[in-house]
Amino acid sequence: MSEQEYSIERDGIPNLDFTGNLIGSSGGPAPQFRIYRTKAGKYIGEMRVDAKRSNTSHVDKPSDLIAWLRTEVGGPITPAAQDAVEEAAKSDDAFRAAWNEHVD
Repeated sequence: MSEQEYSIERDGIPNLDFTGNLIGSSGGPAPQFRIYRTKAGKYIGEMRVDAKRSNTSHVDKPSDLIAWLRTEVGGPITPAAQDAVEEAAKSDDAFRAAWNEHVD
């Protein structure tokens, strides 16, 4: 997968620019969620309310991004946020390990 340049416009603070890949996203009504993996291996979460308003977080580990999503929605992860997380888990081993529970 070829990396792309991204610039996320955020409300009241500077844009967030990075190089990486979109690894998970949700569809449907606002808010929409997107998860990116940067060229340096960091993770970025985006909660987009509309074309001009986004909240983002950039972290080192998928578990930290999952915790941020819970904070942003104020409780359990919403179905839309879960769609983005599950899509990310399909293409990223670290996300899969953080999201999926394994029992021997």
